[in-house]
Amino acid sequence: MFKPLEGVKVIDLTYFVAGPGAARILADWGADVIKVEPAFGDPGRGTGATMSCPIEKDCNPFYTAYNANKRGLSLNLKTEEGKAVLDKLLETADVFVSSYRTGALKRLGLDYDTLSKKFPHLIWAQINGFGDFGPAKDNAGFDTVAFWARSGAMIDLTEKDTSPINPLIGFGDATTSCSLSGGICAALYRKAKTGMGCKVMISLFAQAIWSESAGMVSTQYGDEYPKTRKNPGSPVMDTFKSSDDKWFYMSILEPDRYNNALFKELGREDLVDHPDYSTAAASKAHSAELVEILSAEFAKHTMDEIAAMFARADIAYDRVQHIKEVLDDPQALENMYIVPVENNDGTVTKQPMTPIRFCLTEPTCIEDIAPNVDRQAPKIGEHSVEILKEYGYSDEQIEKLLADKVVTVTE
Repeated sequence: MFKPLEGVKVIDLTYFVAGPGAARILADWGADVIKVEPAFGDPGRGTGATMSCPIEKDCNPFYTAYNANKRGLSLNLKTEEGKAVLDKLLETADVFVSSYRTGALKRLGLDYDTLSKKFPHLIWAQINGFGDFGPAKDNAGFDTVAFWARSGAMIDLTEKDTSPINPLIGFGDATTSCSLSGGICAALYRKAKTGMGCKVMISLFAQAIWSESAGMVSTQYGDEYPKTRKNPGSPVMDTFKSSDDKWFYMSILEPDRYNNALFKELGREDLVDHPDYSTAAASKAHSAELVEILSAEFAKHTMDEIAAMFARADIAYDRVQHIKEVLDDPQALENMYIVPVENNDGTVTKQPMTPIRFCLTEPTCIEDIAPNVDRQAPKIGEHSVEILKEYGYSDEQIEKLLADKVVTVTE
């Protein structure tokens, strides 16, 4: 795959998922991303254990998902020597990205005001929980809290009159990382024109609000959440079950155009041009009734039969899959959205790939735009010596930094 960010240098001072995910995207796009960690490492190295994943030194697939294609440097930033090493990296870096809280960055002298004065060329990017202002600006903000709970997604995206969603860890983080990587690229465009850096900001809360933008608007005009599939906003945009117990989602955005075709496929000629069901306005007014009718009709047919109906009527639909099923989804595999990746211990994990692909000519096969996992997530300080040598440190200087525990190396 063509990598448009080759030559861009990124210093990655992030932890857990959202910040690392943004830097992973930049690395996949060709940037040289140096992951900077303390000697004890990014606490995200242990997060996989909460999801039944191995977290061994040579097999940490959850951590690799957000940190592949990076190099690792371990620095003690509480020492002046460690800060001096980071400063040397920032002198020629294009981007500094962090998910540390602003207070911690100020204590380390890594806040935007300080670094922009020292390195005016530097793009300074930060991801936090709730934004830079307001009463919650300094609160801890994981995606489960800032993206899911506070935004309303945790309660309003579930079936009505049930408990809140138990959200998938990292879902909001990964979404936010995509936006942050895009913002950084906009800043790189400005830097290419002017030579100057800028501050790029995003919060998990802001991302959730934007992700819910349709509901943020519609609820001001009478739309209500949570909804129930038994009485949705549109009866032809809903989940149904086939006779062989397979759930699917039907999405008819133009009821006036497609409802009659659906009724004909189901053998319900009596519903064609029915004043209560054949138009968008009428079917919405009788939503619960039509859902009940359609549920009974779909329950008479297998999923294969229903798929054939939808194909003939050109109606958008798809099976409702479990995450585990997607790992073997032929569409995901053929597009290399999921790729088997060998862990350092020789085992293999099917890894999700970051979603954007680039090319210079029209691709003729997936290999033309295939994503690359050139390296697993770095071990703590795995490339410390390599990186220090690149930045002009002598063997003697490196030995002293190691002896003084300013720099850590993991074999």
